[in-house]
Amino acid sequence: MIKLYLMKISGLEPDDIKWKKHVSPKRYEKMLSYRQKKDRALSLGVELLLNAALQELYPGIRCPVAYVEDENGKPYLPDYPAIYFNLSHAEEFAVCALSDAALGVDIEYCADIDGDIARSYFTSQEYEYICGKPESKRLDAFYDLWVLKESYMKACGAGFRLALDAFCLQMGDSITLIQDGQIQPCSFFLTQFENYKLAVCYQGNEDASITPIFCEQQNLYLTSKKSEE
Repeated sequence: MIKLYLMKISGLEPDDIKWKKHVSPKRYEKMLSYRQKKDRALSLGVELLLNAALQELYPGIRCPVAYVEDENGKPYLPDYPAIYFNLSHAEEFAVCALSDAALGVDIEYCADIDGDIARSYFTSQEYEYICGKPESKRLDAFYDLWVLKESYMKACGAGFRLALDAFCLQMGDSITLIQDGQIQPCSFFLTQFENYKLAVCYQGNEDASITPIFCEQQNLYLTSKKSEE
């Protein structure tokens, strides 16, 4: 079971004091630490999504939920060890993925980049994969690899402590991940909407039916209010 929630944060007012009741104290403090309003809205949005997802799937959990981070910075719910989640955000979208097994999610806005970034950070095989595409498709190929790789780094719990070129993605009808000479038992979901790429990495080799759920801010607020009752 994998649920994927997205929310556009444009119009979200992070400085409204009402949100203090709807996110954890740790998240509220972190949100306030950002100078830019958009960054505060993204930080707020991902935890609003998490709480809304938990309320929908596990209505017995009282929200806002408290979570902690392990030694590598991966968040988890100490009181609900069988529930796994991961958060991401980019530009105007906040994302929350929830499952009963370890997973990672990444979203990126597809801005123009210097082609040397791929040469510097990806494996030679991945760089050749990008260069083998028509020039008009190379940016797409770059971001496909980027979100897939980062979703794996988050799923395995290493984050950027694991170098982007420490493992290799073989792209084809299916996506295979090679690390330390071994095929890793993980699968991927990859999609694109507007000018964003989004990937989910999850344990196992089975195909999972994942449909992004786009949430309205007002609905999240109503869910947050309900959790207080």
